[in-house]
Amino acid sequence: MSQAPATVEVPSARYGRYILRSRLGQGGMAEVFLAEAVDERGDQINVALKLMKKGVPEDSFAAEADLMGLLLHPNLVRLYEVGRAFNRPYIAMEFLIGGDLKEVMDAHMRQNKGVPLRMGVHIALELLKALAFFHNASTRTGGPLNLVHQDVNPANIFFSGQGDVKLGDFGVASSSYAGIGVGEGVAAGKLSYLSPEQTRAEKLSSASDVWAAGVVLHELVVGYHPFLKPGRSEQETMQAIRTAKIQVPEFVDKPLGAIITKALTPDLAKRYRTAGEMAGPLFTYALDNGLVPQPRAVQEWLESVLGLLV
Repeated sequence: MSQAPATVEVPSARYGRYILRSRLGQGGMAEVFLAEAVDERGDQINVALKLMKKGVPEDSFAAEADLMGLLLHPNLVRLYEVGRAFNRPYIAMEFLIGGDLKEVMDAHMRQNKGVPLRMGVHIALELLKALAFFHNASTRTGGPLNLVHQDVNPANIFFSGQGDVKLGDFGVASSSYAGIGVGEGVAAGKLSYLSPEQTRAEKLSSASDVWAAGVVLHELVVGYHPFLKPGRSEQETMQAIRTAKIQVPEFVDKPLGAIITKALTPDLAKRYRTAGEMAGPLFTYALDNGLVPQPRAVQEWLESVLGLLV
């Protein structure tokens, strides 16, 4: 998770073996704090500690913890530990000093410039790697989870200090497997990143998350959101999503524009259905145009944008 210190309003600065240092953010189910702990080697480490809010069903919080325990991948936020203190469950996960993609995009807007094309394409490809693993994840006994993240958006895409791109926040993920995720038939997520089928409360699939990845790619490449317009109501935004008449500007290369257009096609039969389907042509485009950055270049770019010492 990422930064931004704030006053800590909890019964104690110590939660189990963790010492809370600052508030990172909060949502409907939980609040997240930067915390310190000592690892098994005696070294001090920083973690993002997610504490369940009062009144939240513990089953929902436990489902997210169970899910994170099954999702070990370089492009997914890593779980360290699940525990309880002051009668509140917590999830300890890796603290990602590079912030989140929303912060990065906002920083570019303040500087009145767009995200560099090779960085935008790179981020989208790393996101698709995360989704490919997520959608194909299984239980410890090999049973398919049929996961849908449901909340893919820039605020849930994080960067490590080394520039690694990681998808996080699995609190509203759905699964066909009992006890994992929020369950099928429960739609959630940020309105402007919902797929057309999500706005209609229809059965979801991996294609719904791939749609959201298409929205993120549009923002990174074009420089603005394809469906959010000043003065539009929520209902008007949902209607724009359902009809999805995408017109990619001329300054975008035609092959890349075609990828964005297909990713944001409302007809499921004509849209990318899996992360791999979308990643294939996008990776080909990146290779053909020399848009595959070295890890150090990604790290230096983040340093320049956020001013972080990593």
